[in-house]
Amino acid sequence: MKRRQLLGATAAGLAATAWPAFIRDAFGDGAACDEKGKASAAPASLVQVSAAFRRARQASRALLVFVIPADDRAKWERGQAFGELLNFGADGDLAPLAGVEVVCATMADLKKLVPGAGAGEPLMVVVRTDKVPVAATQLHVALPAYDGLRGVVTGSWEERQKHEDTIAAQRIGALGALLRKGLGADEQNLEARAASVRARLVKAPPAGAHWANASGCGTTVEGVEDDSGLMACGMGHVPSKSRRFLYFFSVDGRGASSR
Repeated sequence: MKRRQLLGATAAGLAATAWPAFIRDAFGDGAACDEKGKASAAPASLVQVSAAFRRARQASRALLVFVIPADDRAKWERGQAFGELLNFGADGDLAPLAGVEVVCATMADLKKLVPGAGAGEPLMVVVRTDKVPVAATQLHVALPAYDGLRGVVTGSWEERQKHEDTIAAQRIGALGALLRKGLGADEQNLEARAASVRARLVKAPPAGAHWANASGCGTTVEGVEDDSGLMACGMGHVPSKSRRFLYFFSVDGRGASSR
């Protein structure tokens, strides 16, 4: 090993001893403990990002982060957009996800692990786990909004549905193009790769989120029992392709609550 490489590796190793335990776990080969030998007590959301990074690194994959916004309304809107992509995306839209580890996380949590993740709240961040220091690239595009249809689209229910489906197709297409740009546009084995993504991310949600279903009268989080007996009627119309979406809030055995 060249002297410069050796010094760099030594410095990195010394710096790593000062990292919090969950970060040492992400970059290391064994479970991390703090100075007293106890397991790391980092917040669950942060542990999930660390675990996803470690899985990606061990599999020699990039880590793709679906960014969870801080604003609660933005959580709903972005969760719907990712839900549309995963549930209704074409093979070419989903295939790029076959080669990455996917996790949902806030920028605040991600930047504790990857300080170079950048500013703002992009739709996604690609983290190249094979580089030292870790390289991160933000992926973002402005998505068409359903709000633009309110008070503008008139006509029958079928005509309104057609307009919503058009907007959904534009949103899915924009996200698919963004993934191909950021992760590669390999045209080989599209069907098989997309099928693997659906099996991994549609049947069960990506780490850091839940699948949920919404209608005008409430939201049901998949796999979570809600014994509150309450229905949130009057929430308004939900576009058909947005009804199954990624839920970016914490949940307990009785229902959902804000992160």
